[in-house]
Amino acid sequence: MSGRLRVARRRRAFPVGNAQAMAREIPGARLLVLEDAATAIPDTAAAAVTEAMLRLG
Repeated sequence: MSGRLRVARRRRAFPVGNAQAMAREIPGARLLVLEDAATAIPDTAAAAVTEAMLRLG
């Protein structure tokens, strides 16, 4: 079973290091770190998120 994780670098409630550790433990997981994001996905990251989602197909 593979998974996908998305984490925002500025979201302090769930640090990037936690997401990286979780991704290492999930076989086939892919982690997308949104550098300029907090809780919401900024418009500037929409293309990167869309591309990552399409690659899951």
